[in-house]
Amino acid sequence: MPNFPTASVRSMASAALCVGAVLVSQALSAGVIIDGTRQIYPEERREITVRVTNDDKHAPRLVQAWLDSGVQQQRPENSDVPFTLSPPVFRLDSGKSQTMRLSYTRQPLPSDRESVFWLNVLEVPPSVNEFDPALEESASNQLRFAFRIRTKVFFRPTDLPGTPAEAHEQLRWQLDHSTKETALVVHNPSAYHVTFNDVALVMGARRVAVDIGMVEPGKTLRLALRTPQRTVPTDAQVDFTYINDFGAFSPTQRASLQR
Repeated sequence: MPNFPTASVRSMASAALCVGAVLVSQALSAGVIIDGTRQIYPEERREITVRVTNDDKHAPRLVQAWLDSGVQQQRPENSDVPFTLSPPVFRLDSGKSQTMRLSYTRQPLPSDRESVFWLNVLEVPPSVNEFDPALEESASNQLRFAFRIRTKVFFRPTDLPGTPAEAHEQLRWQLDHSTKETALVVHNPSAYHVTFNDVALVMGARRVAVDIGMVEPGKTLRLALRTPQRTVPTDAQVDFTYINDFGAFSPTQRASLQR
């Protein structure tokens, strides 16, 4: 093992799952970055690659990576997903990159719609003393933070109807008055996930911001209005932007409300 503080896979994961500090006399910022804000895994591929880079020009990192099915607090050893990731633990020197290989194990997944998983990348910086052996600060005066990045991995079966770029055109928008606070409801009949970057209810010259999220294939998502409205005119419309396969924001789309 490289010259990092001893840390088992379990202790590394625990550092990410606990909010707070682990042993800094100075704050250490996250240095590891992932290429892309999302990964697309076409079913026909044997594997895809994901590159991570240590953007810190001075300090190495110890990195652990794993996938989960959406349970953010789930530990790596308890995660049951149909993928393998190699290497799962590695040292990443300053300014260097590492390519990880993600492979589908062929365990059955729905064939009529996308499935979504989450890639976790946990980085742990070395101790301050490793950079200056002559430094005689006690360990109790040091803080070390573990940073975790989570990005989506979309598993895309072969021969799905339509295209991801067309999914937003199929969305159906309605107002929900079933509770005290009126909300916006969006139904996604397509085979693809749609992730919103911005949503607003448009009432003439007024725009009311709406919560954002991701609506799954065949599912409905309820989005709260950030400013409660007593009444909404019948000609109100919805403006929204979504995030495409490349992590870019779409132009603003306008949709009518269904009655």
